[in-house]
Amino acid sequence: MRKVLCVIAVVAMLALGLSMFGQQGAPVPKDKPKVAQLLFKEDFKPGAEHEVQFTPDLLTNPSLELKKYGPGAKIGVKDQSGLLISNELDPATGKMQSLVWTGVVQAPWAVMLRDKSNLLDLRDTGKVRWRVRPRQFHELRLLIKLTDGTLLAADYAEPGSTYSRENEIFLSDVPRWRTLNPDTMAEAKPKAGAGIWSYDVDLSKVDEIGFSDLQAGAGHGALGGNTAVDWIEVYGQAAKRGVVSQSSVR
Repeated sequence: MRKVLCVIAVVAMLALGLSMFGQQGAPVPKDKPKVAQLLFKEDFKPGAEHEVQFTPDLLTNPSLELKKYGPGAKIGVKDQSGLLISNELDPATGKMQSLVWTGVVQAPWAVMLRDKSNLLDLRDTGKVRWRVRPRQFHELRLLIKLTDGTLLAADYAEPGSTYSRENEIFLSDVPRWRTLNPDTMAEAKPKAGAGIWSYDVDLSKVDEIGFSDLQAGAGHGALGGNTAVDWIEVYGQAAKRGVVSQSSVR
């Protein structure tokens, strides 16, 4: 009789526990990812001629500043050197497109965009969408510049394409980042005791965002290696600038 009573008591306790668990329901995640908002789009203005030097007045978005880094980003000579805006007919759509084009850059370069009022919080669902056309061995890489001046290149590259095409990148999917020297656009030497790759980058306060293929161009013509960017969109959360950053203009 005593054994029967013990069994009944155990069954009753289990039933009570299951009832309480059912009332509590499934646990609610504490940190729900924020839905990314469109922070800005840059589509680049067409120049007066087929190919013109890429200057700040050819940005379409008045809230943005153009930042250029590396020896290849310096103003060149007409359509023979430097970063250019190329006005071309897109065979894939039949429409004209104005492209940041790198066929005649003579050294590594970077194009960066800086929101005048906001830092960029690119955590969670933060992403970049762009329409790009890397050619031959030129692979376009996403770049970010942090508020401490660190310039980082993503260990992710857009492969070559005959025609301009759209793609998007969630920054949370970038496995690692490499620090660059903004003066040379080559890999920077790691600090003592640090590795060459950064795996835990703080994406909550990004000062600038942009792109590079880290190479010189291979000249005019469709068969030459170069990179072209039609437009870029950045999604995330805006973080108001408390103090204007002291990022240098090169």
